[in-house]
Amino acid sequence: MQYEGRADEPTGAERARLTELYLGVFPMAVSARCGLVSPTSEQRPTWLRYSDYNVDPPEIVELDDAALRELR
Repeated sequence: MQYEGRADEPTGAERARLTELYLGVFPMAVSARCGLVSPTSEQRPTWLRYSDYNVDPPEIVELDDAALRELR
């Protein structure tokens, strides 16, 4: 999966609330925190590409901003 877009990080009480909610579902994530995109961030993709090279021919699906808007 390739991804382009925007990720917004919540702050303050909203970040704490979302972090507790996430860790309640995935408690093992406490030891895996490494500064990558926070699971509490809001993701808004503008372009996606999915590639599966385990099939012949390979499956490649690409969605631009217009196609992603149709999915919303």
